[in-house]
Amino acid sequence: MRLRIVFLFMIAFSFAAVAQNNKYGLYMPIEFQKAYETGTRKADGSVSPTYWQNRSDYKIKATIDPKTRMLHGQATITYYNNSPDTVRNPTFHTYHDYYKPGSKKAGFFASGSPADANHEGVVIEKLAVNGEVVDIKNREVVRHNGTNYTIRLSKPLAPKSSMQFEINWKYKVPGEGFERSGAIDSTSMFIAYWYPEMAVLDDVDLWDRVVYDAATEFYHDYSDYEVEVTAPDNFTVWASVAPNNESEVYSQAVRERLTKAKASTEPVNIIGESDFKKSSSKNITWKYTAKNFPDFSFALSDHFVWDARSYKDKMGDYFIQVAYPANHKEFGAVLKAMEESLKVFHTEFPVYEFPYHYFTIFNGLQGGGMEFPGMANDQEMSGAMIEQWTGKKVSDVDAQLGLTLHEMCHMYFPFMMGINEKKYAWMDEGFASFSEYFIEPLFPAGNWDQPYLGSQRVLPIMVPSHILEGSGLNSYTVGSYSYHSLYKMLGKDVFTKCLHAYMNEWKFKHPTPYDFMFTFNRVSGQNLNWFWNKWYFDWGYMDMGITGVKDNVVTLQNLGGRPIAFSMDIIFMDDSKVTEEVNPSVWKSAATYAHKVNAGKKKIKSVTLVIPTNGDANGQNNVRSAPK
Repeated sequence: MRLRIVFLFMIAFSFAAVAQNNKYGLYMPIEFQKAYETGTRKADGSVSPTYWQNRSDYKIKATIDPKTRMLHGQATITYYNNSPDTVRNPTFHTYHDYYKPGSKKAGFFASGSPADANHEGVVIEKLAVNGEVVDIKNREVVRHNGTNYTIRLSKPLAPKSSMQFEINWKYKVPGEGFERSGAIDSTSMFIAYWYPEMAVLDDVDLWDRVVYDAATEFYHDYSDYEVEVTAPDNFTVWASVAPNNESEVYSQAVRERLTKAKASTEPVNIIGESDFKKSSSKNITWKYTAKNFPDFSFALSDHFVWDARSYKDKMGDYFIQVAYPANHKEFGAVLKAMEESLKVFHTEFPVYEFPYHYFTIFNGLQGGGMEFPGMANDQEMSGAMIEQWTGKKVSDVDAQLGLTLHEMCHMYFPFMMGINEKKYAWMDEGFASFSEYFIEPLFPAGNWDQPYLGSQRVLPIMVPSHILEGSGLNSYTVGSYSYHSLYKMLGKDVFTKCLHAYMNEWKFKHPTPYDFMFTFNRVSGQNLNWFWNKWYFDWGYMDMGITGVKDNVVTLQNLGGRPIAFSMDIIFMDDSKVTEEVNPSVWKSAATYAHKVNAGKKKIKSVTLVIPTNGDANGQNNVRSAPK
């Protein structure tokens, strides 16, 4: 452990020095340098004509038995090698191997769940490559490491050609203590990262063989899916897309309610408690088709209420829906929270068409939420819960809004933008957290001490997330502050112009941090490397303080080094007030800034720094009175 910490420190200290010695102006590891030298990436952030990415076609049949929580699957995967190189050792992921007792765990349930102490993980029952059965126990041919299977091909896959995998598998859906996907109760389940998924092969890291430990999330190629889910006939299934065979899986009454909901801006109850029924001991099969999706998920229950409605604005028509247990009636307010989220996305940030016009939020997790293409698995929140915690009265909609907005924002990042969350979680979690700046905060503001923001575990953001233990602080908090500061520095118009260029050019591809940064440099017409260095590559943290107030000049010091956006609430001797914003560019070349307050003959009485969501390590130096 000590050697690992020293290694990380050495990397981080080398960032600034190395940045001065390469033509990009930013520290750049060799893997990235090679991509730019060979031309698969361009130094202006645009997509190179020689950029490539691979993809797959999945044909999957799954049967799930809620009584035993067993899922049996059969998949035919056609993998397309669009790279210029021959594929010799392809890898696929079996993420539910995470639940095996001896697996590496670093998530919220790192100690494991007592309910699944004997979990077998994913049991591969058949593996065939191009029609030839492969012995998965033969280590000369198949290597199983954690949540990855790597296969040595007897006949390598040439560029611009394809190969086919046939995989039969089974696993037990995890129960109490599950991470992101599993059984909520005896007959309600959210099923995700549930099939053998081809690993990403990209031009920077080659195969993604990072073992999943739940601390960081996923990295997907874009693929086409044909999925069949077989379940007892008294269960409703919700998925990333609508079923193809509605007449086979929905009753006439349900289909009529769906038709009504698609034309209504008010919630329509599709399935209520009176619609719950017992199984007739028969199964039905739900059929789905998803094109150019990064992943596919589904959920099922025999006792969840289902509400739906439409939403329409200048960016399109949307069908939004929620599924929840009948005793969580306040979860129905999520439909309104989804509408409010779409308004934020289409008018404030990112001012871009929401990519999933069919979207479902399932009330499954006990804490927080988790995103999947076209779906989210979220905890229940209520106004009563917030009032109990904070003493502040809010509506059920407002209580649900922050989580709803965050998870829905992930439909842009990382699902439309194919970010490697395992390495750079701040590129998606940071943006999702940044979206919350555009709504009213639930928790009161104040100049609180938050020393963890300047603790020794705050390493440069560019240290890959899966390497840095506790990277969530960088991914969510520091990442969102960096975007907020960039937004304030450039202004909404320039920021949005740069962001749209990045999104238009890199959607459904695999952008890296450099693609993001270089695009902003190019489109803004500014060399922002000083900003990227201070936020992403250099050591530092978020902490500012007032060092003096004299003659209507406020002197501030950037103690932590991060160029934070902030404002000042100024009270004059006559008790009149004014708020002045300070652009983060004042920290470009100095750690001290003297701000002249243009107040005529008025004299300052006191100054208070306002840093959004209290993002400051030491809040005690954020308030200062003028000397008498």
